[in-house]
Amino acid sequence: MVSISVILPTARSDHSIIGLPEWHIFYPTFEALLQQTFKDFEVIVVDALYPKRKEWLDRKWDFPVKYVPVHPNHRFWLDNKRWSVCGTLNTGILHAEGELIVRIDDCSEFDPLFLQKFWDGYKQGYFPLAMHTRYLGGKPAHFDQEYREKGYEAKHALIVEKEDRVGVLRRLYGEGGVVRDTRWITVEGRGGKMLAPSMWFYGYSSVSLEAALKVNGFDENFDGDKSLEDMDMGNRLGMAGYKDMFMLDVEHSVIEHEHEPISSEVIARDLKPIKCNYALYSASEKRKRWRANSQKLTEDEIGFVRQESLKPPCSPTPNFYADDCRGSLWDIWVSHQNIFDLREERVSI
Repeated sequence: MVSISVILPTARSDHSIIGLPEWHIFYPTFEALLQQTFKDFEVIVVDALYPKRKEWLDRKWDFPVKYVPVHPNHRFWLDNKRWSVCGTLNTGILHAEGELIVRIDDCSEFDPLFLQKFWDGYKQGYFPLAMHTRYLGGKPAHFDQEYREKGYEAKHALIVEKEDRVGVLRRLYGEGGVVRDTRWITVEGRGGKMLAPSMWFYGYSSVSLEAALKVNGFDENFDGDKSLEDMDMGNRLGMAGYKDMFMLDVEHSVIEHEHEPISSEVIARDLKPIKCNYALYSASEKRKRWRANSQKLTEDEIGFVRQESLKPPCSPTPNFYADDCRGSLWDIWVSHQNIFDLREERVSI
């Protein structure tokens, strides 16, 4: 048993850090983990490209490392070359032995007190969250011409708004502004530390293993597409009794190195979304359904998701969703609603 289980989901090619192609995607992250003052932790790498990184990870570390594929019960969409973020994270929960789960990403680095801050906040009754600052080519990224030419968001981010991508990013960061977590300005305005709304449960977050099992993990109905699965998890945790537990602090942050998209070996390129995940998020919120993956959506909820997907703010342009949420892909999503109990599945791991 350990105090913290660090879950690192990945599906990226080995050398995907923009401007630092000689760095392996795990290099900055594992170097940071080696420097942690808090030592009672394990790392669970859930790899959509398993076992390709086995040689890199199969060495003697100062902490336990579990290198695992996405669990067979949670990889339906991955096997269909579509997003499977929730299935990947739920696999990490299946393998976690720590009292506290901390989710991180590849291409990241952080200071030696990073895990200690999570643990200290947890012992004070919170689920601490960390914010990120983007680096490009090994230095802080600013929203300038270089970022517009090379930055991940400037080239690849899915922005569901009528405004052009560059316009949205300029509004978020300001011309020449630091590219960083959009929550940062709010936290700074509250004195640098604040209790966050439950739906601010983004990447680099923490939750107790017991709470994660209580809400039955990330909602795999969000898979097939990517977005809002982390916010949904936080929102459901709030509904399940963990509201006012999410702590943000500008002193608790991560460097996230700009990187290339997920490998095309994993996710096919130029896919149209199946449905709007914001509509799915809204359906759970309306029903006050805090436990995921336990019952199928009702016909009314399926109709609601379709209806909301086809109008603003979900649908910025005509034909944005595959077959307008009525074709074979939609039918597959409706029929494949994965029902399981993570707590029971853990027994067989």
